[in-house]
Amino acid sequence: MQFLTFLRLLNLGSFLFALLARIVWQRPVSIPALPLVPASFFDAIAGIAFTTLLIWCIRPVRAFPADRELIEDIGGWLSLSLITLGISSISGPPWELVWTTISFISLCLVYMKIQHHPRRSPWMRSPFSVLIAWMSTMLLILPFRILSDFQFTSLFGLTERQWSTVALGAAILCGLLFIIIHSDWVFGLVLVWYLIGLFFNDRLLRFPQILAGAGIIVALSCCYHVFQKRQRLFRQYPPKSSSS
Repeated sequence: MQFLTFLRLLNLGSFLFALLARIVWQRPVSIPALPLVPASFFDAIAGIAFTTLLIWCIRPVRAFPADRELIEDIGGWLSLSLITLGISSISGPPWELVWTTISFISLCLVYMKIQHHPRRSPWMRSPFSVLIAWMSTMLLILPFRILSDFQFTSLFGLTERQWSTVALGAAILCGLLFIIIHSDWVFGLVLVWYLIGLFFNDRLLRFPQILAGAGIIVALSCCYHVFQKRQRLFRQYPPKSSSS
C-alpha cells in the first residue's frame, strides 16, 4: 500500500507540474495561420483533458482492487508522460517537438497497459483517450509550425498546403483505425471536434475541407457503432462488483 500511495502522489505531483507549465509557465508563442491549426474553440479540449485526468489522479481507489493493480502496473510511465508534457510547454522549438514526442510515447504505453488490463472499467481509459487524442493533434501541428518558423515554404517538391492535405488524410485514416481497433469512441469524439475546428478555421482549400467534412461523418459513424456495440456487451455481460 505504501508503494501505491507513492505512485499516486507522484502522479498527482506530475499532473500539477504539467498543469502549471501549461497555464502559468508556458512560453508565449505566436501560432502562424497554418491550415492544420484548428479554430480557437478547439482549445476547450485541453481543459477537458486536464479535468478528467485530475479526477483520475485523486479518486479513491483503496476499495477497488482492479484500480490499485492498474496504477501499480502503470508505474512511473504516467509521471514521465506528464513531466515531459510540462517541459514541452515551457521549451521552444524544436525541443518542444522532442519533449512532446517523448510524452506521447510514454502516454501510449500507459494507454496500452490500461487497454490490456483484465478488469478495467470504461472510466479507467476515458481520460487517457481524451489526452492521447489531444496530443495527437499537437504532434500533427508542431512539425508544420517548426517548418514555418524556419521559413520552409516547400519540402520534397510539395508546398505547405499540399503537405497539409497529405498529413490531414493520413491523420483521419489513422484516427479511424484507432477508433475501430481499440473500440474507443471517446478518442473519436475528440477527433471529430478537431476536424470541426479545421472546418471552421477559414484556412483550408476546397479539397481539404471536403476531406475534413467526410472525416467528421465517418468518425461519427464509427463512434456510434462502437458505442452501441459496447452498450450491447455491457447489457449482455454486466460488470461484476469486486470486493476489496
